[in-house]
Amino acid sequence: MTPADPDRPVYRLLPEVHRSRDAELGHPLRSLLEVVEDELLRLREDIDGLYDNWFVETCAAWVLPYLADLLGPGDLPGGPGGAVPRRALVAHTLANRRRKGTPGALEEAARDITGRPVRVVEYFQLLGTTQNVNHPRPGDVRTPDLRDTARLALIGTPFDRTARTVDVRHADRRRGRHNIGVVGLHLWRLAAHPCTGVDARAVDAAAGRWTFDPAGRDLPLFSRPRSAAAPAAETDAPAPLRRLRLHQELTALRAGSPSTLLAGPDPLLTVTLPDGPVEPARLICADLTDWARPPAPSDGAAPQVAVDPALGRLTLPPGSAPERVRVAYSYGSPGDLGAGPYDRRATLTTALAAAGTPWPDAPDWQIAVSRDLAGSGDPSVPTVTTLGAAVTAWNERPDPRPGQVGVIAVQDSATYDEDLTGPRRILIPPGNRLIVLAAGGRPAALGAVGLRPHLTGTIEAAAPGGQVAQPSQLVLDGLSVEGRITVAPGNLDHLVVSGCTLVGDRAATLPDGGLVSAEANPRLAVRLLRTVCAGVRLSDVPTLDLADSIVGPRAGGLALDAQPADVGIEASTVLGRTTARSLTVSDSILRDRAEVVWRQQGYLRFSYAPPDSRVPRRYRCQPADDAAAGRVAPAFDALDPAAPGFGRLAARCPAEIAEGAENGEEMGAYRYLRQPRRLADLTGRLDDHLRFGLEAGVFLAD
Repeated sequence: MTPADPDRPVYRLLPEVHRSRDAELGHPLRSLLEVVEDELLRLREDIDGLYDNWFVETCAAWVLPYLADLLGPGDLPGGPGGAVPRRALVAHTLANRRRKGTPGALEEAARDITGRPVRVVEYFQLLGTTQNVNHPRPGDVRTPDLRDTARLALIGTPFDRTARTVDVRHADRRRGRHNIGVVGLHLWRLAAHPCTGVDARAVDAAAGRWTFDPAGRDLPLFSRPRSAAAPAAETDAPAPLRRLRLHQELTALRAGSPSTLLAGPDPLLTVTLPDGPVEPARLICADLTDWARPPAPSDGAAPQVAVDPALGRLTLPPGSAPERVRVAYSYGSPGDLGAGPYDRRATLTTALAAAGTPWPDAPDWQIAVSRDLAGSGDPSVPTVTTLGAAVTAWNERPDPRPGQVGVIAVQDSATYDEDLTGPRRILIPPGNRLIVLAAGGRPAALGAVGLRPHLTGTIEAAAPGGQVAQPSQLVLDGLSVEGRITVAPGNLDHLVVSGCTLVGDRAATLPDGGLVSAEANPRLAVRLLRTVCAGVRLSDVPTLDLADSIVGPRAGGLALDAQPADVGIEASTVLGRTTARSLTVSDSILRDRAEVVWRQQGYLRFSYAPPDSRVPRRYRCQPADDAAAGRVAPAFDALDPAAPGFGRLAARCPAEIAEGAENGEEMGAYRYLRQPRRLADLTGRLDDHLRFGLEAGVFLAD
């Protein structure tokens, strides 16, 4: 009996006698019917697609404008493939029309247009007016209670409920707020990224001093949205967690009130000691600027842990000096840049395509790394506890052949204190490719999301041997490295660093921390994608490409030291000086002087470079002339890599830079966020959702 093929519906309808005879003859009939069945499958897919296109939830992207024309919401924001979601806007059009003018409809429409949390404030309800005795508003008082510190701390925020006198300036120009008929839309641009299973950094374990950040930096902790709805309270917004707010939550928790922030399946932050998780009631909020320790526990009492959310620090009581402390928290950043728990699968696909080789369906060699031996879920894939052991297993493979692909998957967010240098460095045999990434699941179908492992040490790679037809490649993705990434002299063809953060100059033992460097690899092409590092230094390396990255500056102000290389920069921010043989720049910011040897090659287009830079010809760059040089210069929210707004253009940044990219977006590493387009689409569509007599203004909440 020949088994029926479920993928061949026409062939399956034939009587069994004909299928048996066809099998005896080598399946000539099945081959003939394959042509018919292929057309049948195409017809079936087309019919299924036509049915799906009737519904906004399942239709193809090209159908959305046609559905929008039927509903009449006007031009859809963003273009095809843009970052601004459009499907939800079309889906909610009718519902928002029925609720036109209400805060809920405004919030939902603004969230659909921008993809960001938005809170609507009706400022006309916060005017200090004489009240009607028939309709008193006890909560609206003219003078604030100076003893209510919690309410006073919210002044100037979207959650401010303090009454004001009238302000007659226009809100749509972001000048006035408190006036009759004024509605304010407060937009958060930062995102809160949750990290779990992170090893806290011991600043001084004997003194009980630890930081939430595994790199030992003072990193403010963030609250994160609990749902897709508009933030109803301060802790529902992606904003820094204030000391007073955490103290109030802990005080209420100890008084017996339920807590949705610190208890339950998804607490805002947790601390885990070797003997188990610390109960939320044992946490105390404190100002740990001077690293004050909580009091020693009395007889029989459980020890307390002091937490400072503003600095991202924690201290343990006297007598407590564990070897390991694990934490869970959220940190803020403008976007998915550098190492982080966000979804990096699309970025990884782009990085592998840049190297000329897509993700392998079945790697020739694979291994999982987990400090707690969690495993990959696949018994055929070995699991080790250190990166060094995984690299050693790769280096000592028997009979490596050209064309082989290896995968080292780090499957937790732990800290690995080890140096992959010298005899433990990564060896890339001729024609081999190795991918080292942070990803969970089975290495054959990895999910590069939810993890942020940290390595305190240097990663060194070398490609000894001769040249073969297949290129030798090393891809690093999703790693936080407190050290360097170096390539020793050899014959490596590609080094791709994607979605990584290289922390620089954190200790005297790491004078070149945060550096990507390579020497004497005559065919090497170095590519940085969605990466944050302190600098790049190349010697006898021909090619360097940057895309959506932030670089520098290192000590001395030099960010890109690539004088022998042809450098291409696309939508990146370089915060220090640049040296290169030739330079090609688009939609980028070179904050400091750039010096190029071959200025007859390359170009600068839609970018910023200081006027004294020695660069190739410019096309629509800034500053446009000497008269504008004193006014047009990039302004950033922060230049400290630990700050939430690191590398993001400030609101006061001149429009020539904030909207100076080729597509009208901002120059620099966060061009892909399309912030100017989001704001323009929102302000351009507000009138469609406002009732008569209201005026709306859009304000940035961070």
